[in-house]
Amino acid sequence: MQAVESNVSRRRLLGSALTLGAGAAIGSTMSFPSAGVALAAAGRQDLVHEELIRQMKDGVRALRGGTPGAAARSLAATLRVLAAHYQSADVDAQVKNGLRTAIARDGRDAVLRSEADAAMRAAEAREFGVADLVLPREPFNLAERERALEALLAHGATPALLAAAAELMRLAPQLDRVGVTPITRRQCSGTTGMAYSLEFIALASCLVNPILCAGFGGAYYGLKLSLWYFGC
Repeated sequence: MQAVESNVSRRRLLGSALTLGAGAAIGSTMSFPSAGVALAAAGRQDLVHEELIRQMKDGVRALRGGTPGAAARSLAATLRVLAAHYQSADVDAQVKNGLRTAIARDGRDAVLRSEADAAMRAAEAREFGVADLVLPREPFNLAERERALEALLAHGATPALLAAAAELMRLAPQLDRVGVTPITRRQCSGTTGMAYSLEFIALASCLVNPILCAGFGGAYYGLKLSLWYFGC
């Protein structure tokens, strides 16, 4: 989808992908078609989105390089542009409407307890260059998921991208010291709470529209990898 397309065209593309994301596996584990499959089904490509996802993948991988602080700032900038791109395509309304449909069809509890399957997780980890790291999964936390779902239904998903970008910017000065001075383990409760929410928001966004998987998955892996440096 070119930047000059109308919002009607953008909504048509997102609506076409919506039918691919809502599967019968809700409430257990889910496997989604790749974003490429969804875009092909919609009949057009979103070249801006593809470029932003490429930059995001590079940014997450760069967090493991010699200048993780600079990588965190770069990734934060990409997340902010991606959020603006999603807002221009009315993604927040798509997410809210898609989740309401899923809740009406399958029940709120089923949506809250949805999980991605192991193959999907492994593929995402490879895409973002973290498959060889032991990044602990977030423990299931129903209360955190409830809060995240309420936020999604009220505001959509793009605020989560902006919150992740702000957190990466906050962590960047500390990441600048990696390789220069050891970073002592710190209290991580506030930021890990964001990780809980962001993991569920990524999962819910995939459920609504598989095109969104890489964007929100990249935000999650970027935050998770940054926390890994601090032992969180």
